[in-house]
Amino acid sequence: MYTLQNERGSSLLLALVVLTVVALAGIGLALTTVSDRYVSSFDRESANALHSAEAGLAITKQLIIDEAFTFTDSDGNGQPDFVHTDSLPWGDRFEVFGEANISVAAAEGPYGAPTMDLYVNAFSNRGVRQIYSQIGHGSFLDYARFVQDEGTSYSCAAVQAGKVFVGGDLDAPAKSCDAGAENIFLEDVEVVGIVNDPENAIFMGALQTGVDTIDWLGSIDFDAVRQKAMGLCSNCSNCDGFGEVGIYMNEDPLGIGTNGEIDFSLFDFYTLLGSDTVISYNGVNVPNRLNGNPLKSREFNGIIFYEGDGFVRGTLDGTSGRSITVWAADNVWVMSHIQCGYVGYDEVTRLPNGTGDPVNVGLIGYNHIYIEKFTPQILFIDAAIVAVNENWEIFNEGLGTHSHTEPPAGNYDLDLDGIVGETPVNDYPYEGVGWDEVVTAANAKDTWLLQITGPIITRYNGSAGAWDSPAVLKDAVGPTQIYSYDLDIVDFPPPCFPLPVGSWRNLAWSEVVEVRD
Repeated sequence: MYTLQNERGSSLLLALVVLTVVALAGIGLALTTVSDRYVSSFDRESANALHSAEAGLAITKQLIIDEAFTFTDSDGNGQPDFVHTDSLPWGDRFEVFGEANISVAAAEGPYGAPTMDLYVNAFSNRGVRQIYSQIGHGSFLDYARFVQDEGTSYSCAAVQAGKVFVGGDLDAPAKSCDAGAENIFLEDVEVVGIVNDPENAIFMGALQTGVDTIDWLGSIDFDAVRQKAMGLCSNCSNCDGFGEVGIYMNEDPLGIGTNGEIDFSLFDFYTLLGSDTVISYNGVNVPNRLNGNPLKSREFNGIIFYEGDGFVRGTLDGTSGRSITVWAADNVWVMSHIQCGYVGYDEVTRLPNGTGDPVNVGLIGYNHIYIEKFTPQILFIDAAIVAVNENWEIFNEGLGTHSHTEPPAGNYDLDLDGIVGETPVNDYPYEGVGWDEVVTAANAKDTWLLQITGPIITRYNGSAGAWDSPAVLKDAVGPTQIYSYDLDIVDFPPPCFPLPVGSWRNLAWSEVVEVRD
């Protein structure tokens, strides 16, 4: 057998083709390996750049807390901004452009802006990443109880239904409480010092000790608020988007005296006057102090300012439903129930209908928040109460005596769960514990409840007076004090409520772009 010449040539050609394909495959594999290594190297550098961008953002936030930046208006848009560049210990570098969302002319300054926008570029060899973050001031409204400069204590039968911040030590009851009358913290507790006798309290949330202090006094400017109330602070930011003038009580705009007692129920924030909506009190239009005309609802910034003491009570709901903040240059007095509803009302009957945004009230006293000693044994205070330089307390009342009035017989919703008249107990704060919500002559004497639904923010420790007295605690049925926390107060805050200087929180984060060299 023999092979033809042309067959031998074809075989040789086929072999050459196969060898060429194999060689090209090898070259391709080698090139693919090099390319993969390049891509892998880039991805690693890109990931490092993202890590460095986050590190640069963290460094920048700390510098903002320390107020280390000098702001300019480099882009000429009327808002203060800064540029910062720096290197990181591992060799990467970052640059930041930050802008405060406030006018360059605002009296609060850039660090008083409600929010800041931060753009961070970071570079790691060929990797470049850019992230965006918006930060905003933390809020004192995050806390159900905030004590700036000292410790605080709670007795048996006290239930704290929101976060707590204590500027010193927290004293739980010195002895074990009876079953059903424990000192209970339902949310997180932050303590600058230590907790004494923690075994005698129940902590349902996280307990942190040794935390940093928060600057409370540096966050309040009564002079600026007075100017806002008078409509004279042209270079101040407005009150959360509301109007430009408040109700300045020193000129008696409500006709009750410069330090008269305000009943919130007598406000009508939706009084029709021609084609406008104006504010009336007890049927009389409230004047705008800037022009003497009836104060239009859209002109009102939500501030009521007393020179000296201020006195308040009543309900804000329906036509009287509007979030406000009462400031007093001395003390604020709570004269009876303060209750909040919603802004909605029926346009025909003008009765509240439970629609619209929630209403929230702030009570801010330069010194004390006093609760009048003749208030009822069952007392509801739905407000954020702030004692800037002192505390909150029941006025002129020793623990051994009281002047509070017994509740009239009837069915109550003491735990505010929407169920009225639960009997024989209403299972609060847990099953088998609580009050008999059907109050009779037989149990009225021993039915006590101070229900504060809102943050309590003070410089020093406060006192619940008779609600904390041994005589009352001995015979009381159910908890005598509930300091609860209404979550909507953060989303719908009282206007011009103070923000903590030097405290910022993340509001938004996103990656803007990934750049490949």
